[in-house]
Amino acid sequence: MRTHFATAVALALAACACLAQAQTPTFPAPAFRGGNVDWQVVLKTQQDLAVVYQLKVPEADKPQKGGLSHRNAAYGGYVLVGEIGVEKTSMTVKIAPVPLGKPCKLTNGLMGDSYGRFTYSIEVSPQQARPVSTKADHKPWPAKWTGCGNFTLN
Repeated sequence: MRTHFATAVALALAACACLAQAQTPTFPAPAFRGGNVDWQVVLKTQQDLAVVYQLKVPEADKPQKGGLSHRNAAYGGYVLVGEIGVEKTSMTVKIAPVPLGKPCKLTNGLMGDSYGRFTYSIEVSPQQARPVSTKADHKPWPAKWTGCGNFTLN
């Protein structure tokens, strides 16, 4: 009888842990580094599970920085949303694992960097909007920036 009860409690706790894990998507490492030949992004997790980004793109003279929050994503992938630029244009970041046997290549043909072969593709999509204020510190954003990257420890 005790064995059945202990087994039932263990299964219930395991089910709760799985549900909690599904509701709190976290990166498998403290940072993600990615981009392409003409742009780079670094995403870092903070202790409160928030994600901050630093994005260097040809459309802006200075790196863009801000916070991102998690959204539901396909298994193994990540979707984050936040804002970019002084106009606070909405932005979506999608990270997806590269399918087995298919490489992720940069526009110059490279399939890896100092962190190894690229294991994820990344797409950063700012909302289509042109700077409308005189405070704008960048050129109009493109529809998206695409590239590759890896999760890293720093």
